Amino acid sequence: MLKVFLNIYCLLFFFLFTLLGLVLLPFILLVNVLFFSRGVGSTLRRAIRLYGRVLVCEGLFFAPVKVEYRTRKLTPSSIYVANHTSAIDPYLFGAVAADENSFVTSWPFKIPLYGRFMRLAGYANADDGWDSVREKCTDLLNNGCSVTIWPEGHRSRDGRLGRFRKGAFVLAVETGRPVVPVCIFGAAKVLPPGRRLLNPGRIKLIVLAPVYPSTEGDQYERVKALNEKVRQEIKKTLMGQS
Repeated sequence: MLKVFLNIYCLLFFFLFTLLGLVLLPFILLVNVLFFSRGVGSTLRRAIRLYGRVLVCEGLFFAPVKVEYRTRKLTPSSIYVANHTSAIDPYLFGAVAADENSFVTSWPFKIPLYGRFMRLAGYANADDGWDSVREKCTDLLNNGCSVTIWPEGHRSRDGRLGRFRKGAFVLAVETGRPVVPVCIFGAAKVLPPGRRLLNPGRIKLIVLAPVYPSTEGDQYERVKALNEKVRQEIKKTLMGQS
């Protein structure tokens, strides 16, 4: 009974706050374009991050999402990579103190309202193929925006860290941007893969120190080394907190 009540609360909170955001969005766009000279895409990305932050830090998941930083400073135009265990993972990045962030994902583009705003914000749709993703992410990074990628490519069904695909690390080597490893704890308990109802639980993110791509060796070696180093950093942290 408590679980049902909590899910009703979350659903109402989600829809009412989303409605409020849609009402306020034209004013947010107007202020940012006129007074801060920001483009529509940049303004939307900042608004979406604020939207996610309020959702995850102000009560949607029954307890505020906690973020632990193991780095002194976050570098703008970074590539964030994280383990992937739940459909709520993209929302959690609203709690990370990055000025402007975007995602490489696919399923939100299939939701009519979400998909429209994600396209306007310049997010990269993974279903468009690697060439499109690389071009869009490179443009975002060059314009001061960070990019978040889940290198496993799909949610883990058993909680174990899967094999990392190379896309995020190719992007880092090609652009010279650092990779920021992020470890997500508790999301799979709150919303396991294949489930529709949320469970009470606590979620924590650990943001690790940026890892810069090497400048030695050919591109294949540099991508492989960066991939292995970042995966081991995430794996070690996940195991250390278990």
